Amino acid sequence: MDKKSEKSSIAMFIPVLAAIICGICSVSYIIYRTMSNKSYKEKWQDYDECGI
Repeated sequence: MDKKSEKSSIAMFIPVLAAIICGICSVSYIIYRTMSNKSYKEKWQDYDECGI
């Protein structure tokens, strides 16, 4: 392989890697927020039931 095609393949790989990382971060954030909201609702569920 010559240097030009090597640089081209690296330049093609970087955006794909960045997209994969962004996707993983997004899914992780959604899971974190879902678990956080569930925990928050469970914490205050007793107070909602008593009418406060």
